[in-house]
Amino acid sequence: MATDSRPFALVRQGAGALRTVLFWTHLVIGLSAGVLILIMSLTGVMLGAERQMIAWIDDAPRVATVPPTPRLALDSLLALRGIERQDLATAVVKADPHEVVLLRFKERERAPMSVNPYTGEDLSVAPGGKGQVFFSALRRWHRWVGVTSEEARATARMFTGAANLGFVLLALSGLYLWWPRRWTRAAFRTGTIFDVSLRGKPRDFNWHNSLGFWTAIPLFIVAATGAFISYQWPGRWLDRIAGSPEERLAALKPAPAPERGAQGRAGGPGGPGGPGGREGRAGREGPGNAGSAEEQGRPAASLDALVQASAARYPEWRSLTITVPSARDSAASIAVAEGNTFRPDLRSTVILDAGSASVLAVRDYASLSTSRKIRAWTRFGHTGEVFGVTGQVIATIVSAVGVLLVWTGIALALRRFSAWVRRRSKVPALQPSAGD
Repeated sequence: MATDSRPFALVRQGAGALRTVLFWTHLVIGLSAGVLILIMSLTGVMLGAERQMIAWIDDAPRVATVPPTPRLALDSLLALRGIERQDLATAVVKADPHEVVLLRFKERERAPMSVNPYTGEDLSVAPGGKGQVFFSALRRWHRWVGVTSEEARATARMFTGAANLGFVLLALSGLYLWWPRRWTRAAFRTGTIFDVSLRGKPRDFNWHNSLGFWTAIPLFIVAATGAFISYQWPGRWLDRIAGSPEERLAALKPAPAPERGAQGRAGGPGGPGGPGGREGRAGREGPGNAGSAEEQGRPAASLDALVQASAARYPEWRSLTITVPSARDSAASIAVAEGNTFRPDLRSTVILDAGSASVLAVRDYASLSTSRKIRAWTRFGHTGEVFGVTGQVIATIVSAVGVLLVWTGIALALRRFSAWVRRRSKVPALQPSAGD
């Protein structure tokens, strides 16, 4: 009895049609966004070790020799430097004995101060160092193709954001197009093994397919996390799908205008203890904030007491960021980072009573909604820093592969176009017959 092959033939025809559509979509997106993807990939390679390079070039402040004496209390450091507590916005304390205490001020024009935690010596590096200037220019090219004005940046962000979304589609469609029509040893070898001995079209085809295959997943992660940085709508849609009831309701409202500098290196969306988040304002907006500690008839806790209470709650802490409570605050917020300080699952926020330094609440990664958990990984997932130095190296390699993918992709497209022109030129012109 013969087997009806029509359903299988229809499936093969549908798969072939889908491959054709994806191929031309892949080609058009690659050619349209290729230049911008190339710029972002090149700058991404150079930004791969940004923090380490800035620290090396500008000679980041560190305590060279750790004395046998214990660290000074934060309040003593402020007194030595003549700094009033009410002028301080945040203080960052690191567990590493060689790290300085970083003081940031409420007055934005006032530069942050790096202080030796043992002596109170000012170890601040003058702003505008060569490393900071160079990498600031690189970031400007990576995000806004080098433009400086706010209006021009808004326009440039539209194009770079679209190119980034195009890169997401290229990674997904590339995986499908990579899949061989027929599984043979030669097809598998061409599509997976990088061969440096090839030249011309075989080289471009082999490099484009083999590199794309091995880096498709990390490329997708880098591009997808970049979309969360470029746009607000991915996060808002994620809130609608997997957010808390409050987040879902907020996501249905019109999106607020993006704040200037909202995508800085210091924070990420939705992370516990992230700057600008609700945790950072808990002391001002939390319940029972009717008056300051002094107004309630009890003195305010010292900054060192806040540090000790947080350290006792998290003995494996690596970094403590104290949002200094003002006279109106009855609670103080301390962002705690354990282990890799860029991993959101190792960051928490402790809310302390501003008068007694007792723990009022703890907000950690587990308390976040599914949406906020995902969004918390995007900022430093884009740079690979959530996985430490290994992640940075992988993100840098992936960016370098992005350069090669754009180059080989454009080369293959130009070769295809040249072949088409040659075929057209070889078609003989139709001559009229004698009877015409």
